[in-house]
Amino acid sequence: MRTNKPQSVVVIGAGVTGLSTAFHLVEKGVDRVTVIDKGRVGGGSSLQSGGIITMLMATTTEVRARAISLDIFERFSRILDGYHFHQVGCLNLFTPEAFDQSADVRDMWQRNGGQFDILRGAEISERFPDLEAKDSDIGVLDHRSGFSEPHHYISALKAKLEGMGIDILENEQVTGFELQNGEVRGVQTVAGSINADAVVCAVNAWTNHLLSFVGVRIPYKNFVHERFVTKPFDERPRLPAVNDHILNGYVRPTDDNRLLVGTSVDHKAYEMRGRDFEVSELDPHPEALPFIKGNLINRTALLEGAEWDYHTVGLISLAHDVKPVIGPVPGVKGLYLGAHFHSGGFAYNPVSGLLLAEHVVDGGTRIDTEMYSPARFGSVDTDAFLSSPIMHSEMGVTRH
Repeated sequence: MRTNKPQSVVVIGAGVTGLSTAFHLVEKGVDRVTVIDKGRVGGGSSLQSGGIITMLMATTTEVRARAISLDIFERFSRILDGYHFHQVGCLNLFTPEAFDQSADVRDMWQRNGGQFDILRGAEISERFPDLEAKDSDIGVLDHRSGFSEPHHYISALKAKLEGMGIDILENEQVTGFELQNGEVRGVQTVAGSINADAVVCAVNAWTNHLLSFVGVRIPYKNFVHERFVTKPFDERPRLPAVNDHILNGYVRPTDDNRLLVGTSVDHKAYEMRGRDFEVSELDPHPEALPFIKGNLINRTALLEGAEWDYHTVGLISLAHDVKPVIGPVPGVKGLYLGAHFHSGGFAYNPVSGLLLAEHVVDGGTRIDTEMYSPARFGSVDTDAFLSSPIMHSEMGVTRH
C-alpha cells in the first residue's frame, strides 16, 4: 500500500464516473480535487444513460463490484438532495437454453450475496401485470437492483461535490499532461496548467485522444446507443427494470409514469472525428424505433399505441474483452484510467469511482480488480483492432 498519499488530484471528465471518483477521493482525504471537462457536467453520454442497475453479472469480480455499487446507490439516496434510487428490482429474462447454461453462475451469485427469485412463464405476468411472457420465458428477479434517473443523479451529485469544496471546471479542454521524469504531475488546458499529484482519466469514449499525449492506446470501440421514451401514462407502469436477453432490448418505468426503452439494433463501430466531437452530433439509427415497435411490443402491451415523446443518443464504449478498464495506466506513473463500461457505465459508476480513489490514495483496492487492469492488453494487437471495422454484435452484448 502507498505511504505518500497524494494531496491533489485532477479528474478529467465530468460524467458519472468522474463525479463519483471526485466524491470518493475527498472522502479518502485528498485535500484538493479538481474535475475538468471540455463540455458541461454530464454532457457526454452520462445524461443519455438508461440508468438500469443489476448486480447479477458474469464473474465474481463483477458481482462483488456491483454489490458495492448498490451499497453506494442506497447511501446516495440518503445523502444526495434530489436523488432517489428506485429499488424496484431488475428482471433479467432468458431463454430456457441460456438459463440452463447459467446454473454455475447462479450458484456464484448466491455465494456473493445475490438476492433473487426465479419466475417462469405466467409467474412473470402475475408478478408484473404490464409484462407479457411466453410459457418458455424464464426471469431472474434481482431484488436489490432497479434504476435511477440520470438527470436527477448527476445534478444531485454535482451539488454535493460543490458543497465538499471540489472545483468543477466546465468548457475547458485538456491539451496535454504536465510530465516530470516520465511521471504525470498535472494537466495542460486551454486556460493554463493545473498541477496535481495524480490525474484520473474518466472520459470513456475519448480515452485514446487523451492518452495519445503519453503514447498509450487502449483497444476499444465506440458504438451508438439509443433510448426512446414514451409520453406519460395515466398510471405508473406495473413492471420493474427489465434486461430482456430474449428480445434483445431493455425497458423500465420512469419516475413520471413513462416507459424508457433501449434498443439492440446492430451498429458498426463509430469513429469519432477528434477531440472536438460532441454527442449532439450523433444521428438516430433509422431502424431503431421500428425495431422497438416490432419486437419489444411483444414484452409489454403498453407500447402498443403508445405516444413517443423523445429519444436520446449516446455512445457506449467496449474494450477488447468487453470488460471495464479501471486502474493505473501502464508505464505512466501518476495516471489512472476509468472507462469502457459497455452499457453498464451508470451501474458501475459508484464502485468505479471508489476503486479509482483506492488506486490513487491507497495503491490497491478492497476487491481483486486484476481483470479490470489497463495493463491486461499486452497480448492484443491494438493497432489491428483499432483499425478493423467491427459490428457491435461481433463483440457481444452485455447489459447494464
